[in-house]
Amino acid sequence: MFTENAYSLAMISIAHAINVISSAVKHLNPSQIPVVAVDQPLFALAKQIQWKIDGAYDESHIVVMFGLHIEMATFKALGKWVLGSGWPEALTNATVASPGVANSFLTASHITRTRRAHQVTAARLHLLMKKAYEEYSKTEEIDGPARPFDEWREEKMRKCPQFF
Repeated sequence: MFTENAYSLAMISIAHAINVISSAVKHLNPSQIPVVAVDQPLFALAKQIQWKIDGAYDESHIVVMFGLHIEMATFKALGKWVLGSGWPEALTNATVASPGVANSFLTASHITRTRRAHQVTAARLHLLMKKAYEEYSKTEEIDGPARPFDEWREEKMRKCPQFF
């Protein structure tokens, strides 16, 4: 379908693939943001383009994500990493998923559900971190100005592996 090599910058860049995909999506559904799923080498090139070229290729105009088999392998590795941590039980207690479905996230047997569970987890952990910083800031105001959020987070990551 394309004359260039799949791994060439021209294929992923402005000249071709992103424009073709974007125009096809805009033709079919003008309000939808295009999503491009690629393997790791192409993902790295596409992300470089997004980060270096402002405008129509930034992350608010096109979404670049790993291909499904790469994403599934990543989620399976994450599942092994969190095995025994209580993550499925926490999701069950939070009514994010039933016990069976929550356990299936460890093996990534359903990619869309697993992705959503990781997104919910990351969002909640971020909110908890912000809440902890707010509490820290309130206690520090008595003794003087609190450290900026980034400095506070770096210190917490150095002191506590679980925080990291």
